[in-house]
Amino acid sequence: MPKPPVRVIVHAGFYKTGTTSLQAFLAKNAHRIAPYAAVYMEPDLKTAKSLGNAYGRLPVFWRRRAFGRAMDDFLAGVKDAPCIVISRESFSGMMIGYSRLWRPSTRYADTAIPLAREIRRAMISRFGPDVDLTFVYTTRARDAVIHSSYGHVLRSARLRDSPAAFTARFSPAFSLMGEAAKIRRALAPTPVLTLSLEDHAQDRFGTAQPLMDLIGIPPDAQGRMVTVPRKNVGNPLALQNQFLDLNRSVRDKADLRRQKKRLLDAWKG
Repeated sequence: MPKPPVRVIVHAGFYKTGTTSLQAFLAKNAHRIAPYAAVYMEPDLKTAKSLGNAYGRLPVFWRRRAFGRAMDDFLAGVKDAPCIVISRESFSGMMIGYSRLWRPSTRYADTAIPLAREIRRAMISRFGPDVDLTFVYTTRARDAVIHSSYGHVLRSARLRDSPAAFTARFSPAFSLMGEAAKIRRALAPTPVLTLSLEDHAQDRFGTAQPLMDLIGIPPDAQGRMVTVPRKNVGNPLALQNQFLDLNRSVRDKADLRRQKKRLLDAWKG
């Protein structure tokens, strides 16, 4: 009797949609999920974990090829399993708001699509043409994801835009659901699913709840899973204003990093 095709679920983005909390849940419950799926995340992915981001920063063909080779290298060490789950938000490129060719990136689909095609090619090469591959993208409301991305970039880079100026860079039509729709059309017939952060905010396990359903974990086993605290809570407005002042006034990069770290450490207590 022939073996059933390997099921692979790739959670490939997007940033600032509860990905850190979802991955913390998968890590905390790895031994409980193990009977149903093998889970791979950032520590397991070798150089593929960073090369998607590198392609997002400069989307040229040699960086895309480097990402594809890194996926081949990673998958060569992955053992067959009935279901494989891979979660890494950099598989959609880099976070919106970071600079690409001297201007902030304001979309995902243009880099997420080539990266997903490289992932699909690598999966077929490793598991065969019958691999049962599904891409999953977690999403968030437009204003919330722009605001959260602004806070992250403001803290980690020399962003000088006010919140209003940052938001104005985005097309009125921009949304993560719209970006996912573009990816879905480009990858057809490969399934592309979305999990909305808002739709699952009241679920016990957040977006991990529908992901467990997708894996096929039965309800009694889901009931034995352990919750995790919410991760990557955004910085308060007062702290963001201090970061913005520093970005506009401190010229030395090392000094800027030190002053930001001092403020962040003081806020965390």
